[in-house]
Amino acid sequence: MEPSQDTLSAALGRWKVTPAARGDFRSAVWQRIRKSDQQTWPVYLRSHAGAWALLGVVILGAAAYTGRAAAQARVRADREMMVVSYLVDLDPRAQAVLKP
Repeated sequence: MEPSQDTLSAALGRWKVTPAARGDFRSAVWQRIRKSDQQTWPVYLRSHAGAWALLGVVILGAAAYTGRAAAQARVRADREMMVVSYLVDLDPRAQAVLKP
């Protein structure tokens, strides 16, 4: 059996959350803020080394993939140019069709 929608709405309407108040909440927040302001660069890097290492690996991988793709495109273009140049040298009449 499903409870009716009205019963659920009424129960949720009556529901109240009353968290316990902490007297030192504000001072604890400011203490954490001051502590984070005093963190030095080497401490920050040491505590976030995993994230920085992952970021470095991702950047290095993207650069390697992009460089490889650019090199392959360049090799294909150079090969095509050499083939056309070779064919034109063999048969000058083909020069009208093949433009190096």
